[in-house]
Amino acid sequence: MRKNLYRLLSSVSLVLGTSLLGALTSDEALKTLLEGNQRYMSDQLLHADNNANRRASLVSKQEPFAIILGCSDSRVAPEIIFDQNIGDLFVVRVAGNVVGPIELDSIEYSALYLGSRLIIVLGHENCGAVQAVLTGNTQDIEAIAVKIEPALVGIQPQQKNALERAIVANVRLVVDQLSNSPVLGKMLKTQQLKIVGGYYDLLTGQVRLLNPPAPATAP
Repeated sequence: MRKNLYRLLSSVSLVLGTSLLGALTSDEALKTLLEGNQRYMSDQLLHADNNANRRASLVSKQEPFAIILGCSDSRVAPEIIFDQNIGDLFVVRVAGNVVGPIELDSIEYSALYLGSRLIIVLGHENCGAVQAVLTGNTQDIEAIAVKIEPALVGIQPQQKNALERAIVANVRLVVDQLSNSPVLGKMLKTQQLKIVGGYYDLLTGQVRLLNPPAPATAP
């Protein structure tokens, strides 16, 4: 039933020239992404309408319902692992899924002007940038390393599951940084936005939420 409804929404959105997913609440957006991830994990991808009609519907307007701040790693493509169409996600990718002024401006733009109601900071298994910082091999990635280092205080390479712990700590640091943005912080307080952290498993394809948030309540 849910699958048929999703197909109907996608078809109607092409006719109207807009994305009906743009009207989702933050909780609905999160549910939509997790359902898409489940389809990806089970090899039951639903979206195959990234065609000429879809492109034409997005020429004059975009309404991405969620923002993904993810790593540049070639194995972690948000539209694929969440099984979404072009136009559904506003994706910012940078090694180590760190956030600086340029990334923050991009994210705030989508939240303020494109109607995105959810931000996922997405770390992933075996992140090379985090591993480089953890092991002290940061030559040539100094600008990225400086942003990751504060998250790794107290984590030593020889500790059990050190890399996974470091990746998770880095995601949580970035979630805090975004939450402390005056623009995004205001949207959080008025419940116009939700920010969550996620960890992607390369083998299974699963996105695991870090400290899943409680459902938003009406203001």
